[in-house]
Formats: sequence, C-alpha cells, structure tokens
Amino acid sequence: MEPTQRKMKILEAVVEAYIKTGDPIGSKAICDALDFNVSSATVRNDMAELSNLGLLEQPHTSSGRIPTELGYRVYIDDLMKPVVLTKKEQNALRNALDLHADTPENLLAEAAELLSKITGCAAVAFSPPGENAAIRHIKFVQTGSYTAMVVLITSLGSVKPKLFRCDYMITPSLLEMFDKAMNERLAGKPVTSVTPAFVQTTAVSMGEMSMVMPAVLLAISEAAKEASADGTAIKGQSNLFSMPELDAQSGKKVMELLGQTRELSRLTAAAGTRTGVLIGSEMQNPALNSLSIVAAHYTAAPQCTGTLALIGPLRMNYPKIISTLGCVADLVGESLSELLDI
Repeated sequence: MEPTQRKMKILEAVVEAYIKTGDPIGSKAICDALDFNVSSATVRNDMAELSNLGLLEQPHTSSGRIPTELGYRVYIDDLMKPVVLTKKEQNALRNALDLHADTPENLLAEAAELLSKITGCAAVAFSPPGENAAIRHIKFVQTGSYTAMVVLITSLGSVKPKLFRCDYMITPSLLEMFDKAMNERLAGKPVTSVTPAFVQTTAVSMGEMSMVMPAVLLAISEAAKEASADGTAIKGQSNLFSMPELDAQSGKKVMELLGQTRELSRLTAAAGTRTGVLIGSEMQNPALNSLSIVAAHYTAAPQCTGTLALIGPLRMNYPKIISTLGCVADLVGESLSELLDI
C-alpha cells in the first residue's frame, strides 16, 4: 500500500474511532481497527505526519490524536463510506411521517421532531418558499352572527385561516356570494400579488358589492401575506445543551441562531455547496466553531422544494446522519407530492 493511501486509511480510522468514543485515539487502537497489517511505530509516524499536515491534533503531550476541522473535511469529502439504511429503518421512518402527513406544516414539524430524536441533534425544517405559492382556493366558514373565517389554501398546501367581523349580519347565502366572487378573482393568483393596491382595485371592480367587502378583503390580504412567508419548524433545541462541546456562552449563541431564520437559511444553503455539510469555522461564526450543520433538500415539484437540516457537534456520526437525513428528505418529498396531488 502506498504511504499516502495508508495515511488516509489511518485518518479515516482515527475519525471513526473518535466519533465512537470521544477519547483521543492511540496507535494501538488504530492498528486493531485497520484491515491491513502495519506496525505501531509506522502508525505513530503516520499520525505525526497527519498532525503536521493539520489533519490531526494531540490535545495533550502524552495522549493520542483527534481529528481537526480539516481532518473532518477530508474525511467527509474523500474518505467517508455511505451507509444504506435497512428496509426496516426506512419503513419505520415512513410510518412515523405518515401519521402526521395531513398538512405540509404538520409533516415538516414531524420530520424535524423525528430527526432530532433519532440523531440527538437540533433539527430544522424549512418549508418551500411561500413566495412561489399561488392561491388554490378560498373557503368561508361562519363562526357567529357577525363573524366568519376566511381560509386561504395555497398550491403548496399551506392553510391560512383569518377571522373577520362585519357590522352587518352574516348569512350562509352571503358567504356563498363571497366564496364565488373571491375565487373567481383570486384562484390561481400568486399570493404575493395580493397587495394593498390589488385589494383596492378588486374592491372597486365589485361595484355595489364593495360596500360589504372591506373586512373580507382585509382578512384575505393578511392570510396571503402569511402564506407568502417561509415556514420553519425547529425541534430538539434542548439536545444542544447535553453536548460537551458547547459551553454556556456558545449554547446561548446557538439558541440565538435558532431564532434567526434568515441566518439559518443562509447556513443550510452554504452547506449544500459543501457535500451537504458545513463544519465549524466554515459557518463564519466563532460561537459555532465546535458544531456542524448537515443539510438535505426535498422536492415535491420544481417550485416546491425545501430543506431539512441538523445541527450537532463536529464529532457526529456523519455517514449515518447523512443517510438518515437524506432518507427523511426523500420521504418528505414523496409525502408532500401526494398531499398536494402533484
């Protein structure tokens, strides 16, 4: 075996042993883990060279080695072997998601919850961009003599209810009139087109009927605005506080990050350009130097795509986590396609 190839095998063994134990890895443990014969002296020399290359480091003079951030990156990009989930594991994930596949929001929330429980990481699920949605249908539900609810349903499966109150008595025949008038004018329109100017123009076009429409149009406008926003489900935040890699200050910074949807979206997008994984300083945030983000995209249609992501320590089981995340992303895409009848 070529010396370079042997060193890469040793790096792979160190990373995988450290992921399992969390303890610095010595030459004897590596000799036992390798599938070829090599002396402890050779392993020690190779580990020293890997340290000189910045791929391993020695926490203490008398201890073994652990991977550096660069070591993890080389392992993920060049050495990691994919893990294929068993049929039993895949079916368990499918069954868990199917129980909550009644709406896109519930499906994504369950996907995040499931991933956080399985991996012990914090999980984030981003819905498809709401700005790409169109109005599929508008329903009206009476809730009182003077109150009713408008329910806006989008092409991405988002359901946005809004209560409204009128200064006149609402009747079933009046709601039928609202239903017909609004769906004729709005069905198929992008949710982003329901602007104040559009609402005003619509009201004017309705002639005498516009006198009874202000509250209705305002409710539809507010529902469309909510539907155009991107949804985010975050689960397993408490998992981060059980990670020895995070001190109290870093933990606080991570919790702040989880509240910043735009920054989270940026990081998961960046992870997509690095084989789905963003490591430590690659996130350009000192508070996250001891963490990694693993991301995977799901697709139900060309305009219906979103992202699932996991946030955990550098010392995570990348092969298993990447495979699990990828499987859940595929299942979410399938379920979302069925739910939206795409």
